[in-house]
Amino acid sequence: MRPTASHETHMIQPTPIPIFEKTFQSDPSQRKNIIDLICHAIIERRIPLSLSPEELFLVLDEAITNAIEHGNRWDPSKSIHVRVETQDSRVTVRIRDEGEGFNHRGLKLNTKNRDIMSNRGRGIYILSQFCDISWNERGNEIILTIPRKK
Repeated sequence: MRPTASHETHMIQPTPIPIFEKTFQSDPSQRKNIIDLICHAIIERRIPLSLSPEELFLVLDEAITNAIEHGNRWDPSKSIHVRVETQDSRVTVRIRDEGEGFNHRGLKLNTKNRDIMSNRGRGIYILSQFCDISWNERGNEIILTIPRKK
């Protein structure tokens, strides 16, 4: 009996291209400057996103604020690290803090019956309305996946 060739087709994912990477002091007064730098890096490369500039600003502001507030507990001696990569169909923004992380495995993104006036979980709900979100294993790095405009 002759061995047969496998006819499995594997999609080759393009290698992400880094377009921005920097570490910032965990200072809430610097949020706008950090967001402006990230937006400038994306705009400078003429990367069309599915989000408007205002939506991108909102998403970045929420994620950076969460890293400073919940991750680093407003401690200015700590840092946040931001990395932005692009691929054919998406832009990925990674924001990592120096906190202990959180258990995101049991988190359910309830987008239908969300009480947006609640103090807990509103940021994650907002983010989920504009992009796909995930976390690293430890839970101290949020990964925002934003589709590129077709």
